[in-house]
Amino acid sequence: MTTTLSFRRRRTAATLGLGAALLLSACGTSTDTSAADAATDTGYPVTVDDCAGEKTFEQKPESVMTIGTAAISLLDAAGASGQITARAGEFGAPLPDDLDTPPSDAEVVDPSDPTAESIIGAAPDVVYGYGLFSAKPEALEQAGIPMLTVAGECGHDASTGKAAGIDFSTVSDDVRRLGRVFGTSDVADENADALDATVKKLSAESTGDGASAAWLYYFSSSESLSAYGATSMANAVLDAADLENVFGTQQESYVKVSMESLLEDDPTWLVLSYGLYGESEADARKQLLAEPGANDLTAVKEGRLILVPGTSSEASQQSVKGLRAVVDALADGR
Repeated sequence: MTTTLSFRRRRTAATLGLGAALLLSACGTSTDTSAADAATDTGYPVTVDDCAGEKTFEQKPESVMTIGTAAISLLDAAGASGQITARAGEFGAPLPDDLDTPPSDAEVVDPSDPTAESIIGAAPDVVYGYGLFSAKPEALEQAGIPMLTVAGECGHDASTGKAAGIDFSTVSDDVRRLGRVFGTSDVADENADALDATVKKLSAESTGDGASAAWLYYFSSSESLSAYGATSMANAVLDAADLENVFGTQQESYVKVSMESLLEDDPTWLVLSYGLYGESEADARKQLLAEPGANDLTAVKEGRLILVPGTSSEASQQSVKGLRAVVDALADGR
């Protein structure tokens, strides 16, 4: 199914200046539109695939609300993070420190899952992120706000279908897709090509040799231990490093696990994310090692526990950092 999107300009007291500027741009009455902007807009309408079907953009989106840090990273790789005007769904996690254009001035509307009211109040042209839990896509569409889902997060919420297996090409293709949507394909394609080349190089260097591994995380200080399953980006990272995910038979992205099951599988390598809710590397390590039986795991006893930033497991170019950390640890033989 194809959805055609022509943005309905919303004017609120908080966004009056932005709404007026966007209205002038949409109507073609502004005399300040640069030649570069005019050239960028000549490629529209643009139709792209999304989790729930095709979406057509009649014009270039000028403002974006992101949900989650993966959306920010991907937009940055596509050369479009300067369009981010509002943020949500980051749950206290820090922004990656290597963004070319970090959206530091963009308002954090909600640190968790935003409601339809808060999204509409932020007045973005488009929402891009991991999905919606506290808002319905239909409510946003009626307000003239389309939703694009991070390609690697299809199936994350009920509105985006069933989760499917992903790999690094999912990430680079998503960067290229954003380049088409935002008219920044020159930057997006170059960065996507570089990502593909780096992944190919790191995979060739990896000495995983099919050893068993598990990638673990805690979503909060009070949540129980979890792992990444077959449809996660973390699984793709382990696969690219030639490691066998012991939870790779679970056709889910996120899997609740017990220490008993982990001890039974006793993977050769463990990867542990930190920072998903703002916790430090030391805090994440302490939380895992406090689990009864954790110190009996072979990977813990033999020093094969790899700590990586939480963003390393998301379906963005940040996952390359996860691959690099794993490949480096394998080379060190820890």
